[in-house]
Amino acid sequence: MKVVNPEDTEHIITLIPRYYPKENINLSLFNEATKVIENVDNTHTVTDGVLFLSFEYTFTENQKFQIKLNQDNEIVFRGKLIATSQTPQDYKLTNNVYFY
Repeated sequence: MKVVNPEDTEHIITLIPRYYPKENINLSLFNEATKVIENVDNTHTVTDGVLFLSFEYTFTENQKFQIKLNQDNEIVFRGKLIATSQTPQDYKLTNNVYFY
C-alpha cells in the first residue's frame, strides 16, 4: 500500500514495477468511495531498479484508491493508495474519532 499526504498537492511514489517502461505511462486512480476513475498526468524516472512516479493531485484525508499504471494496455503496476497525514507506522483508522 502506498501512502500520500493530503496536505501536499505534489506527490512522489516509489515502487518496483512488473517491468520497466521506456515511454510515458498512464496513471489511473479509482476512488473506492465514489467509484470514479481519474487519469492523472505524471512523470517517472528509474533509479537503481526503483521507479519514482511523481504527479499532482488534491487528496482529502482518509481517501482510498486503487492505482493502476499501464503502458500500451499492459499493466506496469497495480496496488492500493491511501491519503493520510498520519505517519504510516502510527496509522490508526479511528484517530481523533473516540475520546475517553
